[in-house]
Amino acid sequence: MNNTISTRGLVALIASMLSWGMANPLADMALDAFSITQLLLLEISIGFAFVALYVLIKVRNLKLRWKIALALGLLEPGFTYLFGNIGYANGTVSTGLIVMATEVFFVAIIGALFLKEKISSRLAISILMGFFGVLLAVSGVSNSGVDNWLGVSAFTVAAIAASLYVIVARLYATQNNVVDLVFGQLLVGTVFALIIFFGTNSNFNNASSIEFKYWLVAVLAGLFGVAIPFLLFNYASSLVPTRYSALALNAIPVVGIGFGALLGRGLPTPIQALGGLIVVVSLYVGTRQK
Repeated sequence: MNNTISTRGLVALIASMLSWGMANPLADMALDAFSITQLLLLEISIGFAFVALYVLIKVRNLKLRWKIALALGLLEPGFTYLFGNIGYANGTVSTGLIVMATEVFFVAIIGALFLKEKISSRLAISILMGFFGVLLAVSGVSNSGVDNWLGVSAFTVAAIAASLYVIVARLYATQNNVVDLVFGQLLVGTVFALIIFFGTNSNFNNASSIEFKYWLVAVLAGLFGVAIPFLLFNYASSLVPTRYSALALNAIPVVGIGFGALLGRGLPTPIQALGGLIVVVSLYVGTRQK
């Protein structure tokens, strides 16, 4: 396994994390007006529409392995975004972003087990620090109120699905054109969202009563949460070792909490701030040069 770092891959990886970080509070805000299934369909289909438009403009023939697109699309955006939305409907931006950072732990361990990538002592310490920070951040969660354990559980399931997505993307991104692969997985994700939408008897009967700002937020969630980061992350996956992808994911809660505060989604509690700080420190410990 090639463990060298590509500058272009690293830039694309960081940009994808910034985009995902911004998208989380946008999704949380959109849920003030949309239901879980409405937002799931909107954000995934909108992201797919942007990628499909690019493919049409380029007038290209798609060449990809649909089995891989199916696996990726079901894992993320499919299950990851479904459970992420359930989490945000039952929790805050701060809790969601910090809990979903447990994805780092799962990605690094799975990468070591199946991709034969070594975990150094420093990297192992950084992962444990990050996981401890997450546990500390959710220590004040109650069974009711703004944050509850249903939300934490949903965020955790989303993190597991996302970690499996990272591994599958790492294994197969080099075997498919990035744009074609993203087109395929977002098509699968859109079909998944449609099945969930109609399977739960959802509808848009309330569409006329939803303010324009929430429609705009939903569009931005689709752009920054689906189209842009998936293109960048799949590109980076073939150029950057999994362990760096895992640690870069720690940037998402930092960006998301900060952007969420700007959007008026609230600030973390002192205990959440401490847990988040530990996660940030873990990023430094794991990536600094000897």
